[in-house]
Order: sequence, then structure tokens, then C-alpha cells
Amino acid sequence: MIETVARQCVLVRKDYIPGKPIEEVQQELGITDIVKMASNENPLGTSPKAIEAMVEELRTSAFRYPVSLCTAMGEKLANHLGVCPSQLYIDNGGDAVITMFGLTFIDPGDEVVTAALTFPAYENITTKMGGKLIKIPMTGDGSYDLDGIQAAVSPRTKVVFICNPNNPTGRILPKDRLMTFLEKLPAHVLIFMDEAYYEFADDPEYLQTIPLLERFPNLVIMRTFSKVMGMAGVRCGYCVANEEVIRVMMKAREPFPVNRMAQVGVMAALDDQEFIAKTLQNNAEGREMFYGALSEMGLDYYPTQTNFICIDLKQDAEAVFQAMLREGVIIRPLTSQGAPQSIRITIGLPEENRRAVQALKKVLGR
Repeated sequence: MIETVARQCVLVRKDYIPGKPIEEVQQELGITDIVKMASNENPLGTSPKAIEAMVEELRTSAFRYPVSLCTAMGEKLANHLGVCPSQLYIDNGGDAVITMFGLTFIDPGDEVVTAALTFPAYENITTKMGGKLIKIPMTGDGSYDLDGIQAAVSPRTKVVFICNPNNPTGRILPKDRLMTFLEKLPAHVLIFMDEAYYEFADDPEYLQTIPLLERFPNLVIMRTFSKVMGMAGVRCGYCVANEEVIRVMMKAREPFPVNRMAQVGVMAALDDQEFIAKTLQNNAEGREMFYGALSEMGLDYYPTQTNFICIDLKQDAEAVFQAMLREGVIIRPLTSQGAPQSIRITIGLPEENRRAVQALKKVLGR
């Protein structure tokens, strides 16, 4: 019966497979000593200032509904970014921002263009809305093929999703190439720029997009507090865009999308530059450690501008994933994303990185 009443575009879509949680591995394998390096969480935890603010809010105000429009948080975030509060849309994590963007703009039959190996949420929302997803193969270095995407754009194209730095390959798009792409894209196409990992990008070729909003009114920039700030469990993400884009997205939003703890936590986290600096330093050191270890093992990987690294195993990634689980290390196989021989490993604490490398050596016989 359900097949006759459910929306057909929902019935036929693929399930999203999240990173395997520690609790599930403990229950399935009976292992207690586990490190999770699958979901790109901050290994240092959460901003201490954010924790302090959230605990106080939980104690005094958990019984009250959240501030619906995130007014105080929005004003502080806008000041931090150098934009107007009316240019911000804030929701329950970056995934919710993507969902509400799609709910607002993607009609059945609309064409949506993105890369073949990128964040699955773009495909999820497109198929939920009955849109037609066009995936363009990656370049040889794991980057978006902007020329291929440009060629795929038609009068029926509504949205282009770009992840920069890209998840799961960790690659960025050079300034000149991305600027040329933005200039050539027709004005009727919305450009959704997912910058969830932008804080980690230290390459001078990384393009700062917020200053471009006035020039490109069809540009929508999404960011999150889940990664650098370590607030993935609290859920808060946002996008910055033209006021007209934000105004219409606000019509699709839920009444209370961001909980009270997240709102005060974000405001405190914005002031915690010490935590951000520690996170970025740990990540840079861990990245170099992985480069050396993987090269020593003779494994191919993509140089990354994120807090994870994508590795081409040239063998079944799912089998390696299962073997790594038995070693107490959770990684992310990319089989469900069309890369059955590749894995993604989050850069963790030094001891976690060493453990992941040792487990990988054991599993691969290296």
C-alpha cells in the first residue's frame, strides 16, 4: 500500500549512509576501545567557551522555546562576517540549510548540476524534491570539473552545487578558475557554495567568496559550526546570500530551527580564537603526519585542504572498512558515493592518527 501513497521521487531515492557511530560498533563487535575517524568531527572536542555558555543556558532556560529568528546570534555572526543580518539564514546544521534551500528553490523536473564525488546531501535534496541531478565526473586530481559543469548548464538548470573545499576529496578550486566559472554562469542559475571546511583551507589559492555577494546576486554561501568549533552534536549552520534569497528561504523554515543551547554556544564560540588556533594547528600537524605515513605505505591520496584525507586503496574499500572496525578504528568507505576503492579518514589527535595508520598497515599488510 505504501508504494501507492508515497511520493515516487522519495521511494526511488538512495538512502543516506552516515558515518558509523561508536555506540553501534561497541554493540556489534563488543569492542570498547574505539576511535571514530569517519565524520570529520573536531578531535579537540568543543570550544570551552561554547560549552560554558551552553551549560548555563541549559540550566536556566531549557524550558523556554528558542528565539525563533536567532536575533542576537544573527547580529553577532553578521558583524563577524561583515554582512547584514538580513543576509543570513540560520538553521539546524548545514544539512538543514541544504534541505531548506532545496525546499525553497527546486521544483520537480528542475535540473541540478554538481560533481560525481562530492557531499551526498546535494543528491538527497534534489531527488527528494523530484529534481533531475546531473553529475559531472571529477578531474584527475579529485577536483570539480568546472568546464564540464559549465557545459552541462542548460535553460532548465536551476542550481549548481559546489563544495569548496570538496568533501570527500579535500580539494579546493583555484581562484582564477572559480572566478571565471562564476562570471560565465547564467544569472538564472543559483550557485550554492558549500564552505563547511573553509576554515581549514590555508592555500592562498582559496577564494574568499563573501566579498563577491554584491557582484553575484545568485551566489549562496553555506557554512557550519560543526567542524572547527566542534559543535556537530548541537547542530547549527547558516548561509549568506542576497537579501531576496534569504527572504524567500525564511518562508520555508521551521518555527524554531535552532535550539537555545546552540544559539548561545555559537555566540561564545565566535570569541574563542584560541580554540580555533589550536584546532587548526592540530589539523596541520596531523595532515603532514598522514602525508608521510601514506607515502611510506605507497598509497595514493589527495592533498587536502580540510580536516580529512581521501585515500585510493586500489582494492575493496568496504572490506578494509570492516577490517578497520575490528581494529577499533572507524573510517568512512566511499562505496556508497561511487568510489568503491576509496576511503576517507578524519585527521584526529596525534595518538588517534598513529593508531589509524598502524591499523591500516596491519589491514593492508604493509
